[in-house]
Amino acid sequence: VTLLRDVAAEPVIEQIDMLLERYGGISAIPRADQISNWFVMNELNQLRTMSSVLPVIFLSVAAFLCYMVLARLIATERSEIGLLKAFGYSNLEVAWHYTKFVIAIAAIGSVVGWVLGGIFGRTNTQLYAETFRFPLLIYAPSTTAFVVAAAVSLVATLAGALGAVRRAVKLPPAESMRPPAPAVYRRSRFGDTGLGRWLDQPTRIALRQIGRWPVRAGMTCVGIAAAVGLLIMALQWDDSIDYIAENYFFSSQHQTMSIGLAEPQAMTAVREFEHMPGVLTAEPWRTLPADFSVGTKSHRGGIIGIARDSHLQPIYDEASGTTVAVPEAGLVLSAFLARKLGVGVGDTVWVDILEGRRPSGELPVAAVFQTTIAMPAYMEIGALNRWMKVRPTVEYVNLLIDPAEETKLFAELKATPAVSAVMLRQAALDAFYDTVARNILVYIFMFTGFACALGFGVAYNSTRIAL
Repeated sequence: VTLLRDVAAEPVIEQIDMLLERYGGISAIPRADQISNWFVMNELNQLRTMSSVLPVIFLSVAAFLCYMVLARLIATERSEIGLLKAFGYSNLEVAWHYTKFVIAIAAIGSVVGWVLGGIFGRTNTQLYAETFRFPLLIYAPSTTAFVVAAAVSLVATLAGALGAVRRAVKLPPAESMRPPAPAVYRRSRFGDTGLGRWLDQPTRIALRQIGRWPVRAGMTCVGIAAAVGLLIMALQWDDSIDYIAENYFFSSQHQTMSIGLAEPQAMTAVREFEHMPGVLTAEPWRTLPADFSVGTKSHRGGIIGIARDSHLQPIYDEASGTTVAVPEAGLVLSAFLARKLGVGVGDTVWVDILEGRRPSGELPVAAVFQTTIAMPAYMEIGALNRWMKVRPTVEYVNLLIDPAEETKLFAELKATPAVSAVMLRQAALDAFYDTVARNILVYIFMFTGFACALGFGVAYNSTRIAL
């Protein structure tokens, strides 16, 4: 604490690095640059967008459905409305009667919505707590959220019913007690066209029905389109997860496992792994924490050093679907990192290594590639070691193995003191699907139900009015 006060003018990250340096601390990484935080913030942004867009869609369709239901009800109760007015009931009393009917519908819907919203909210909170391993995540919705939701729903319902109620108020008693005047039909020019003569009679009737009430037909189309769009949005998540898994675990990773070493070793360690049972190919790589800066823009991340002929962990460009050749010198930046720093191919980036002797200097940007996850920076491992002025060193080894020799290999790795971690690609893939798939299935179920209810309500009411 005293040290932090003495250097209070320096950035907090540098203060923490200075405080922990004597204990072997390498570098402090701010929360904004941590991959876990990146996932959480993206999820929150997605929820924020969904909470803004989806209610507008549902409330708009709800207002339209309320208008259609009430318009149909008023049309069937014309004589009752005229009789009430003939007995002295005022326009305000008639309007209030139908308004109370709409308020009752909105009240029942709000209560049901409170129950469903509470269940979905608790389920969603539980999923996030399990997925992101939050030590404590309390589901405590505020009363304000329930009140505002009910109020907004009531306003949307009343807005949809306003036109239908106005129609009931305007009906004079004598006119309302008579059947409505038949609609005036005219011969359309469509029937004289070649297409009109080619179509059968039921199809021409359907098209004329749409043309005579274009607003109602248009609103019905919008409601069905919203339901279909919502369904597609829900179902595409499954394809998106498969796409990410395909690119991250297969296109950019071909190894069976990655071996982490307790301490950096000489390159000769790779040949030792090649002679282990079942090992078909072994390739070195290492990662170094680093600060990247260009002018006032900075990013705390790391440099991944890989071999020029790396086949097990290539630099895969998702935009072109091909691998990027590892240059002899210079950095290969992800498009997100290049955009954050405001650099392109041919520009230079100031790099501060946060490990060992902590060298600093400018490195050119040799290539930029597109990736889905994180903001990596790659460099040829030999050039990286030379730039750091250290002997050829490796921290991790990627292995491609023969499954038949897997048991023997695990036994030998367990007996090797230099090995500190064994990371299986298949285990990571299984954990990815096990965690993500369950969450996605819950969302798909929820939004599929919403979309089906939306489409059914619009189609059913439009058909009832037409009949």
